[in-house]
Amino acid sequence: MSKPLRVFHQLHMAHGALFRAADRHMRASEGITTAHQVVLFTLTIEDGLRTTEVAKRAGHSKSRLTALVNTLEDKKLLKRRVSERDGRVHTLHITKAGRDLIERHKARTKELNEQILAPFSPAEREVIGSFLKHVRTMGDKS
Repeated sequence: MSKPLRVFHQLHMAHGALFRAADRHMRASEGITTAHQVVLFTLTIEDGLRTTEVAKRAGHSKSRLTALVNTLEDKKLLKRRVSERDGRVHTLHITKAGRDLIERHKARTKELNEQILAPFSPAEREVIGSFLKHVRTMGDKS
């Protein structure tokens, strides 16, 4: 009889391993982590978002986002501005240097995705995609 698959544990361990490796690469090449990269990537999709919206889309708490934004601002990768509509609100704007960083790492991200999926057939990749989407939507409901 085979052991039951411990999905939660395996996802946790895989997540940790994947992001430790990605963080090592990002720190060595850019001096930031993947958490910083996600903030920048979010702003490449839609620039000028409120900080609360960036936190939501990037999957970070507001307090975690503040620390990330401070680092990115120090590195001149984004700018924080007071909203013209509401002075209590800040919006985030990616700089050219931030866009250039994301552009440099697009190929690396595609390469990593391909390395992860290399051993799997197209049909297996579809199942993996469905599984990951299912896990994500479960998290969104809780």
